Amino acid sequence: MILYWSLLKTLIVMKNSTILLLIVIFNVLFSCERTDLQPKPDSYLEYLSDKTILSIEIYNNKIWIASSKYCDTCYIHPASSAIPTIEQLTVVENSTYEYEEGTIFGTPRCDNAGNLYVANSMEIYKVNNLNDYSLFLETGDFRFKSFVFDKDDNIWFSGYNGIAFWDKTELVIYNSNNSELPTDITHGLAIDKSGVVWIALDFKGLLKIDSDKWEIIPNNNIPGLTSLSYLRSPIVDADNNIWFEVFVSNKTSNIVMYNGTDWEYQYPDESGNGKFHGNLSIDSKGRIWSINTFFEYGTNILSGSSLSFRNNGKWVTLDASDIETRILDVNANDNKIFIGTVNGLFEKNY
Repeated sequence: MILYWSLLKTLIVMKNSTILLLIVIFNVLFSCERTDLQPKPDSYLEYLSDKTILSIEIYNNKIWIASSKYCDTCYIHPASSAIPTIEQLTVVENSTYEYEEGTIFGTPRCDNAGNLYVANSMEIYKVNNLNDYSLFLETGDFRFKSFVFDKDDNIWFSGYNGIAFWDKTELVIYNSNNSELPTDITHGLAIDKSGVVWIALDFKGLLKIDSDKWEIIPNNNIPGLTSLSYLRSPIVDADNNIWFEVFVSNKTSNIVMYNGTDWEYQYPDESGNGKFHGNLSIDSKGRIWSINTFFEYGTNILSGSSLSFRNNGKWVTLDASDIETRILDVNANDNKIFIGTVNGLFEKNY
């Protein structure tokens, strides 16, 4: 009899726990605001006005905008330390737009045929259309932060556990244990017009891969760098110069350009202390942009930004005084400049 009542009590507790679990799941699934039931704003600028713009990519006259917004109606468990976010992917064409919410994809990339791809840290998807993705490649246990296509549409990856190369058949992973790589942490990569791969290493300089030849360019061979410095986010311009953001721990960051022989430091904003130089971007027409974000020393607060772009070998400052918030990304076509901020998307005419 005692065993009977003990079993019955256990079943009742299990039943109550199951009901409680179902209630929690229901709240999580349905407590987020159903934006698809809200009236669609008239313009994409209005739709994106309350969102953080993470990246802006322009391919085939379409503007792809990745954004994020805190979910202010989601159920948050008391043990949770972070507010959930909802991601969006918006595509704009001829001033009309469509969007998808709930995507978890990073910055889009394009192959040599003009096909668009998006990725998370272990998968690449081909974008057939908005809301239509097909799995293109899985990298298994290798987690990556960035990827680029070479001239043959092979793929190079960089991240925090080494680098990798995919030749359309096999994924080969290189790390500090099985290769010449001096660190497993890398800060971006780029492929120049001659096919050379440039990979920014964490405090260890720069890796140059030319065909099968690897060459490490250490920090002490790069002017201005110390053992506490590193390069990041390389991009290649139309003249095959390699541009890098520079992290230097004891002063404001800046930009350095390498033409294959010489290193040249650039200062797009000469307003002195308090400017975080060096957030680089390249637009759809090949123009180099620098986002210069105001940094309040002693408080670690990043606030407003200014913008500069390269024109005929000189930096030109764009008047962005009306944008009183932090700029995260910039892109441009023949007619407009698209500026992504923590508080929406802004446009300026050329």
